[in-house]
Amino acid sequence: MKPPLLSTQNLQIGYSNGKPASKVISFDLNLELHQGEFVCLVGPNGAGKSTLLRTLTGLLPALDGEVLLGAKKLAQYTRKELANEISVVLTSPIEVGAMTVTELVAMGRFPYTGLFDRMSGNDWKIVHQALEMVGLLGFEERMVHKLSDGERQKVMIARALAQEPRILVLDEPTAYLDLPGRVSVMNLLHELTTDHGQTVLTSTHDLDLAMRSADRLWLMSPGGKIISGAPEDLVLSGDFQRVFTRDRITYDVMNGHFSVVGNNEGEICLQAEGELRVWTERALQRVGYSVIEDSPTCPAMRIAVHMNENDVIWVLQDGDQEREFNNLESLVSFLRAH
Repeated sequence: MKPPLLSTQNLQIGYSNGKPASKVISFDLNLELHQGEFVCLVGPNGAGKSTLLRTLTGLLPALDGEVLLGAKKLAQYTRKELANEISVVLTSPIEVGAMTVTELVAMGRFPYTGLFDRMSGNDWKIVHQALEMVGLLGFEERMVHKLSDGERQKVMIARALAQEPRILVLDEPTAYLDLPGRVSVMNLLHELTTDHGQTVLTSTHDLDLAMRSADRLWLMSPGGKIISGAPEDLVLSGDFQRVFTRDRITYDVMNGHFSVVGNNEGEICLQAEGELRVWTERALQRVGYSVIEDSPTCPAMRIAVHMNENDVIWVLQDGDQEREFNNLESLVSFLRAH
């Protein structure tokens, strides 16, 4: 494997606040970020994710240890040199005046053009390529303040790409987006690595999207310890569950999602297939039932799901009594009442 683009050596992060005593958030961090990787930094609120990203990008000084870009220490880079290496998209909501998409993305060329230099033909070509990479061709003359939150976040990512960084770092890029917007942005970041060879490091609270998209997770515990690994390895080792399990909140390893542990209402045998089984099982678990596979010797209540022409019928058998329901809402309501 090639040497990492970014690495840390016994890094200690936190805040000094100008006082002799520092607040240490995490220490002895030895991390690596390689070319073309999509790495998601995940962990509970307050674990120190933003502090780590700000330290890795030079926005916050390290308390001890080193951050290396290639073989060179981060502190040895000038601001301009660092802007050529790392581009940062922060969490803060995007507030711009009367500015077009092209004008905002063109600001990413500042490290190369300076404040008063004119954009060259090559600069505009790079702006066009950045817009193409994020899927915003045709948006060039749109006013930024008239875009949706998801579109504006893509514009900010395009501006960062126009900077031509070796590493793209984002702090909670989906924080203010609805679900379709979050999916779209995380998919974009994944595509930037797979289709364009970009190196991406992002913090996120969208755990399911991170599990589905990232090459590796940096899993940060409340105590500041970070475990690095493929998402699936971290689940199989139990590390993912240990970091995120809370009272009544557990991670379902078999189905790959978090669930709330409710009252134990008993078991239900379920006879169903495909999507009908998946969503019926979820509805039953939501009201506290454990679902087991149907069998002739099933000791509990039984539910069989049937297709009747274009309709779906849920048949509940409880001893000698049998009831039919034409939707899950009515079935769940009956179970709750009995």
